[in-house]
Amino acid sequence: MTILVAVKKNNRIYVGADRITTFGSEYFTDLVDGSKIIKLKNAYLATSGYTLLDNVIEHLHETGHPMMDNEFNDRSQVFSFFLDLYAELKKSYTLVDTGKDTYAGIYNSFVLVTARGIFGVSNNLSVHEYERFIAHGSGSDYALGCLYGTYDSISDGFEVTRLALESACHFSIYCREPLDIIEVKASDFGKKRKYKQHGSALKTIGKRKGLNKSASKRTAAGSGGGAAKRSTKAPAKRAEKGATKPVTKPTTKPATKPTTKRATKRSTKRSR
Repeated sequence: MTILVAVKKNNRIYVGADRITTFGSEYFTDLVDGSKIIKLKNAYLATSGYTLLDNVIEHLHETGHPMMDNEFNDRSQVFSFFLDLYAELKKSYTLVDTGKDTYAGIYNSFVLVTARGIFGVSNNLSVHEYERFIAHGSGSDYALGCLYGTYDSISDGFEVTRLALESACHFSIYCREPLDIIEVKASDFGKKRKYKQHGSALKTIGKRKGLNKSASKRTAAGSGGGAAKRSTKAPAKRAEKGATKPVTKPTTKPATKPTTKRATKRSTKRSR
């Protein structure tokens, strides 16, 4: 029961998730290390589905498994990581639910994000790279609608990510704040750190904020607010320009008596 969102905007990448964890008919949002965004050596990984996968990946991280050194430079390397994960699940983590083999397939879906790209991984291990944004999880339909509506209007990728997460939490009963959002930077990677150690990169939002005023102004400006302002003046100008002056009939000047040359000269000077 999860919403995962990643956004690439103006050469900056963000990944975010909610914190709800369900246990049957119960749910919690305040678990220790409850963030669904996992810090790997060379990527951030967010998962929707069984929380058991979180325990497995943590164990692989702590035991220094070679697969955790994957650099995730392209789709092929991302696929290779999940093939290795699947092999380890079958080999070393033969845990089952009652009546079914949990790892006959991976019942989780994933969003994997590097400083260069966004990858979505389905539960059949198919990997796709996304140019602008992605949403996975229970509230993904609502999040995708929000992403479509805000991506071209709001310049701040963080705000686009936040609004998509909030829309899922607003409409889906399976998504819940707090929300975690991370800006993904190349400097975050290359060193092994404590599992889920995000540091100052992680921003946690406790309550929904909606579309703030500054974002609204940016949206109006970006969608032609100036043009709208000009259009209100244009009709007035056109009306003024197109207005016709009252037509008056030419009048004939009364005939005047002949004057002397001196008088004519003085009258000409006065009229200039």
